[in-house]
Amino acid sequence: MRKRRGSRLLLALSLFACVAVALFLGASIPEMIAGLAGIASRTVRLVLKVVGVVVALPIAFYLVERMFLDRSRRDE
Repeated sequence: MRKRRGSRLLLALSLFACVAVALFLGASIPEMIAGLAGIASRTVRLVLKVVGVVVALPIAFYLVERMFLDRSRRDE
Protein backbone atom coordinates (compact mmCIF):
# COMPACT_ATOMS: atom_id res chain seq x y z
CA MET A 1 0.00 0.00 0.00
CA ARG A 2 1.53 3.27 -1.15
CA LYS A 3 0.85 6.57 0.60
CA ARG A 4 0.30 9.66 -1.48
CA ARG A 5 2.56 12.60 -0.80
CA GLY A 6 0.83 15.39 1.06
CA SER A 7 -2.35 13.44 1.71
CA ARG A 8 -2.22 14.05 5.47
CA LEU A 9 -1.64 17.75 4.96
CA LEU A 10 -4.48 17.88 2.45
CA LEU A 11 -6.76 16.03 4.87
CA ALA A 12 -5.86 18.40 7.70
CA LEU A 13 -6.52 21.45 5.54
CA SER A 14 -9.79 19.97 4.28
CA LEU A 15 -11.00 19.22 7.79
CA PHE A 16 -10.05 22.73 8.96
CA ALA A 17 -11.90 24.25 6.02
CA CYS A 18 -14.95 22.04 6.54
CA VAL A 19 -15.17 23.07 10.20
CA ALA A 20 -14.88 26.75 9.29
CA VAL A 21 -17.53 26.50 6.56
CA ALA A 22 -19.85 24.42 8.76
CA LEU A 23 -19.59 26.93 11.60
CA PHE A 24 -20.19 29.86 9.26
CA LEU A 25 -23.10 28.33 7.34
CA GLY A 26 -24.53 26.57 10.38
CA ALA A 27 -24.85 29.91 12.16
CA SER A 28 -25.66 32.14 9.17
CA ILE A 29 -28.48 30.19 7.54
CA PRO A 30 -30.62 29.88 10.72
CA GLU A 31 -29.96 33.58 11.44
CA MET A 32 -31.30 34.53 8.01
CA ILE A 33 -34.30 32.24 8.42
CA ALA A 34 -35.04 33.73 11.85
CA GLY A 35 -34.82 37.22 10.37
CA LEU A 36 -37.22 36.33 7.56
CA ALA A 37 -39.61 34.72 10.04
CA GLY A 38 -39.54 37.82 12.24
CA ILE A 39 -38.15 36.09 15.31
CA ALA A 40 -36.74 38.73 17.68
CA SER A 41 -35.94 36.56 20.72
CA ARG A 42 -32.20 36.24 21.33
CA THR A 43 -32.68 32.88 23.00
CA VAL A 44 -34.57 31.38 20.07
CA ARG A 45 -32.01 32.76 17.60
CA LEU A 46 -29.16 31.28 19.65
CA VAL A 47 -30.88 27.89 19.85
CA LEU A 48 -31.43 27.94 16.08
CA LYS A 49 -27.74 28.73 15.52
CA VAL A 50 -26.62 25.92 17.81
CA VAL A 51 -28.92 23.45 16.08
CA GLY A 52 -27.67 24.67 12.70
CA VAL A 53 -24.03 24.12 13.67
CA VAL A 54 -24.80 20.71 15.20
CA VAL A 55 -26.45 19.65 11.94
CA ALA A 56 -23.83 21.22 9.64
CA LEU A 57 -20.71 19.70 11.23
CA PRO A 58 -21.51 16.01 10.59
CA ILE A 59 -22.62 16.83 7.05
CA ALA A 60 -19.34 18.62 6.36
CA PHE A 61 -17.26 15.78 7.82
CA TYR A 62 -19.22 13.26 5.76
CA LEU A 63 -18.54 15.21 2.56
CA VAL A 64 -14.79 15.39 3.30
CA GLU A 65 -14.75 11.67 4.11
CA ARG A 66 -16.49 10.83 0.83
CA MET A 67 -14.05 13.02 -1.08
CA PHE A 68 -11.03 11.25 0.41
CA LEU A 69 -12.52 7.78 -0.04
CA ASP A 70 -13.20 8.51 -3.71
CA ARG A 71 -9.69 9.92 -4.04
CA SER A 72 -8.13 6.78 -2.51
CA ARG A 73 -10.16 4.47 -4.78
CA ARG A 74 -8.95 6.27 -7.91
CA ASP A 75 -5.34 5.48 -6.99
CA GLU A 76 -5.87 1.73 -6.81
